[in-house]
Amino acid sequence: MEVLSSLALATVISFAGSVQLGPVNFGTLHTALHKDKKSAIRFGFGGSLPELLYCGLAVAGAGWLGRFEQWQEILQYCTVVVLFVFGVYLWFQKSHSPEGQSSIQTSKGNELLVGATFGLLNPQLFPFWLVVITNLKSYGLITSTHVVVQVGFVVGAALGAFLLQLLVAEVTSRKREFIYMRLTRNYNKVLGAIIVGIAILQLLINL
Repeated sequence: MEVLSSLALATVISFAGSVQLGPVNFGTLHTALHKDKKSAIRFGFGGSLPELLYCGLAVAGAGWLGRFEQWQEILQYCTVVVLFVFGVYLWFQKSHSPEGQSSIQTSKGNELLVGATFGLLNPQLFPFWLVVITNLKSYGLITSTHVVVQVGFVVGAALGAFLLQLLVAEVTSRKREFIYMRLTRNYNKVLGAIIVGIAILQLLINL
């Protein structure tokens, strides 16, 4: 019972914490628009896997923080580069009509690997889970140190993130035509400009 409550708690926190503008969310949305729902789900699943790593490290304890401070700074700038390159790529990529999109047959590609890479380059994951777990322990919401309970929490972190990506893929796939119509077929330029803007903002925050 304690394992299930730990898994459910992490799932809810992860789902809520993943509702933000980031590389994985943008990647899932873009994949759903330009390929298909299954490809977007694979991307989102890959992007959720790094939650296992970063949440697991956070569960291991605050003592790990000192060892990863330098890597966190490096990953922050890597995220800026990824967002900037992705935004510029979208800006110059030609948009397609909804009808053209629906007729394209896509083969299984490397969405899983690309999604995992995007997730790994998210420097917010480790400090996010470190703060969350520290607060949960201080309020007595996490008391067990049993490895099975801790594993349940880590799995819940990945599950919550994936459920959000699943929702993004589903909604985007269903509303593809509406999105293209609302953006007058300039979706790539609009989204590309937003992503570049976020990259610049992230760079200014890191400086």
